[in-house]
Amino acid sequence: MSRKKIRKNKPTINRKLNRSISIIVLIFLVGIIYASYKSIDIIYMLNAGVISWQGADEVDALYSSTNLDDFTKNLDNIEQTHEVKIEIFNKNGNLVYSTAYNGVQGSPPYDDADAIPDEYIRHYTTTDIDTYNTNNGYHFETQRDEETGIDYLVFVKTAASGDTIKVYKQKSAFDQSAKLAFIFISVLCTVSLFAIMLTTFTYLRKFTKPLIKMNNVTKRIANLDFSQKCPPSNVLEISQLAESINEMSDSLENSLIDIRNKNEKLQKDIENERTIDQLREVFISGISHELKTPIAIIQGYAEGLEYYLDNDPEMAKKYCRTIIDETGRMNDLTMKLLDITKYESGAYQLMYENFNLKQLIGEWFDRNSKILKDKGISTSNEINADYIARGDSFILSTVVNNYLSNAVSHVSGENIITASAEDFGDKYRVYIYNTGENIAERDIDKIWNSFYRADKSLSRSQGRFGLGLAIVAAIQKLHGHDYGVENMPDGVRFWFDVSKGENKTNE
Repeated sequence: MSRKKIRKNKPTINRKLNRSISIIVLIFLVGIIYASYKSIDIIYMLNAGVISWQGADEVDALYSSTNLDDFTKNLDNIEQTHEVKIEIFNKNGNLVYSTAYNGVQGSPPYDDADAIPDEYIRHYTTTDIDTYNTNNGYHFETQRDEETGIDYLVFVKTAASGDTIKVYKQKSAFDQSAKLAFIFISVLCTVSLFAIMLTTFTYLRKFTKPLIKMNNVTKRIANLDFSQKCPPSNVLEISQLAESINEMSDSLENSLIDIRNKNEKLQKDIENERTIDQLREVFISGISHELKTPIAIIQGYAEGLEYYLDNDPEMAKKYCRTIIDETGRMNDLTMKLLDITKYESGAYQLMYENFNLKQLIGEWFDRNSKILKDKGISTSNEINADYIARGDSFILSTVVNNYLSNAVSHVSGENIITASAEDFGDKYRVYIYNTGENIAERDIDKIWNSFYRADKSLSRSQGRFGLGLAIVAAIQKLHGHDYGVENMPDGVRFWFDVSKGENKTNE
């Protein structure tokens, strides 16, 4: 989205939020005003009804009083306390007490002799308000004085003596109170509406401003641009949202970098897989070649042995020795393949121990001193006598043997083989150097593969299968250490790493 469109959206967001909140607040306040209008009259009516009911109950309670001398005085107190007017009719329907009568009035039990003139009876008109009846003979009704136009809420109760008690509560008084309460609530709601809207508008400006910035940042994130971050805000929730967006941006960026790296690694793996397929073909071809020749030799010599067994015992013995040599060669090939499989599969359990590096190399030189002398090879063991390594010395001796045997096979020129080691802090790096020709660059990464020989001669004269360096690679991987080879100006140097052990002589 262009910047022009983004600017256009800024006021729209504010207006939409302001409008929505204003409508919600307005509906809420109108609901309060409407509910007040409907309920205030009912509330005041109920209050007046409760007061009238209490007044009637208090009058009825006076009937059971043992002292009836102050009956009319007590009625006056009830009228003043509850602001009501009282009329009492005896069971014959004659008026025996009225607030409007100023003459001498009797006290219960009433009879016709206590009646007062009927002119004091309130002949009010019942209005169209529904009369409320109870199951006990009590009821409410609304009456209007036609002369004054005043409405009264009347509570009528029949006393235990059979007398009828009427309590009048002027309705216009609480009607006026209800109107005043309604006006107060309406004014209060209107003021609250403007206050809430003003507060909302002010707050929304602070609220939407960082949201618009977040919107711009998220649009950039959608376009894989992670250069901008959401700024912090004074509002805790918005600040937390900004932090979450920033964390999401960082996470997406890291994920994309990780995916990119994995894609690159996948491409390399695909290339490696193709290389492995090619090497597998070489492996199958190599092992087929290595086994085909001795099998053919064994078959031919076995047939010759059968012929010479009776005719020429000496020739038969010679054939037997050839067969034994070839089966030994096949056994050696099989054992080496089994060793590689055992090391690469993790079936072999390493037996860690401390051993002296110089001594390990020296023992090989001692065992092969005759071969070295016959070939005119000069050797030098330059490893520090204090270097104590840690690992499985049994199979690490195979690494040493394969490196040094390989050096003997390829040494030329000055015919020098040198063993040395370097301290790398937590490990030693052992070097086996021999003078001679360098390894071709195209072969230097492939010599660790089974049956691969840089000379491509596949010669059987030295009994080499191209498995020695593959075994070195498997043993080093099993130990979790590196290995390698590098061309030197006048020769080749192979190396392997080994963990440091405890050098007790230095304690």
